[in-house]
Amino acid sequence: MIRGLNKKTGEVRWSYDIGKDGEQRQFHGDPLVTDKLLVLGTDGKIGHVYAFEPATGTVRWKYLVNDRGVASDIVRLGQSVYFVTLGNELVCLDLETGKRIWSMHSGYAGGDDCLTCSSPAAADGKVYFGGMDGLAYAFDAQTGKPLWKQDLGGKVTTSAVIRGHDLYLGTAKRHLYRLNTETGKVENDLATEAMPYGRLVIDDDFLLVFLGDEVLASFDLDLTKLRWSVEASKEWTSARPYPWKDVVLAGNRRELIALRSTDGTRVWSQQFPETVRGIGTSSTDVLYVGTLKGPVFGYASKP
Repeated sequence: MIRGLNKKTGEVRWSYDIGKDGEQRQFHGDPLVTDKLLVLGTDGKIGHVYAFEPATGTVRWKYLVNDRGVASDIVRLGQSVYFVTLGNELVCLDLETGKRIWSMHSGYAGGDDCLTCSSPAAADGKVYFGGMDGLAYAFDAQTGKPLWKQDLGGKVTTSAVIRGHDLYLGTAKRHLYRLNTETGKVENDLATEAMPYGRLVIDDDFLLVFLGDEVLASFDLDLTKLRWSVEASKEWTSARPYPWKDVVLAGNRRELIALRSTDGTRVWSQQFPETVRGIGTSSTDVLYVGTLKGPVFGYASKP
């Protein structure tokens, strides 16, 4: 079930039961929000990418994905949206109609899912994708024409993220990579203490990374230095680290922890009745926290 809430009161304004469209029950990626549409993916035995009208919940279009669905973020460039299926296929759709423009399937043929790995990145007329086959790819965003690919020597286990002409990815071989977006050349790589995993996040001039389930680390963007790392009590549970004001937020089971972005020092924490999963904001002064099986919380300032 997806619900649209009043962001000031939390009142449910509309809901949509995705179960009526097939055996799909989950949402793992970040949605795309425009002034007209809310676009998000679902996963299960099948999945869809849906485009809703945010105010009413009216379905403008839906795109069926038969192979376990979509757990990646939905990324926009111009009037196109991009996502990666759990079958490791990169897909481009028209934003307004949901019509497929092009798609590309990596050479990976395994059956293991990485629910938070393969979100694409898009900028400057190109879309980038780290495959489960161990290759980083760049494509022309409009036509899907391959521009380059680079062998990283291990399954890509993070999303792609871009800053300027640098593309960042992590692999199962416990490495972070910085590639040139124009050529695919590896500019630098850095060995890490555990496998980089999930969504990579850039905060100012630093790269935030989950290393395995237990470590949250901050690196400089040149990938030459570890700035700080913090261990969870058991495991980090939020979908990604979330920069907010001068702190980095992350879920530590039923605890939301705020770490000083400059050195990783704990600034404050807050307990919740269920596992912290989603973190987001609608402005610099409002913080929303979603729990795995419980309610959504909204705060006017820190909890």
